[in-house]
Amino acid sequence: MKSTLSTLVVLAFGVGAMADDSMPKDAKSIAIAQSVETLAGTWDIVAVQPAGSTKEAKQLVFRKDHSYTALDASSNELWSGTYDLDPTKTPKVFDHRSYESLKTGGDALGVYELDGDKLRFCCVVGTWQEKQWTGKPRPTEFKLPAADVVLELRRAQTGK
Repeated sequence: MKSTLSTLVVLAFGVGAMADDSMPKDAKSIAIAQSVETLAGTWDIVAVQPAGSTKEAKQLVFRKDHSYTALDASSNELWSGTYDLDPTKTPKVFDHRSYESLKTGGDALGVYELDGDKLRFCCVVGTWQEKQWTGKPRPTEFKLPAADVVLELRRAQTGK
């Protein structure tokens, strides 16, 4: 009886420990899914540093499948790609790459702030070579010169 009770106690603690180990991963997955849901939509670019960094782009469209598109003033696609984010980091991580840069190993490492209908992010551009990042380190502040690009966006109003 004593050994059965000991076995049950060990099993209970073991299952509890396994549940605790999976919690951070599950919590992170939930946080990412919620952030992607909130980010999804069309965003107007309201400020860019340095000027001209986004070329002719006037809007960015983020989709729930982790893809994005940059649009000009006539809603024509300029480029598109994929993004990843991690809202559990401080500052929150936002990385993106265009489909064209995927061919060359290019990437943009960044951080973001999302506050209602206001989005701000900044990034540095570089390449991955044999799993090593070549470029400036990920920015920790929303300003130049630590970042290559700083963007401010507002959620586009529907029914314009």
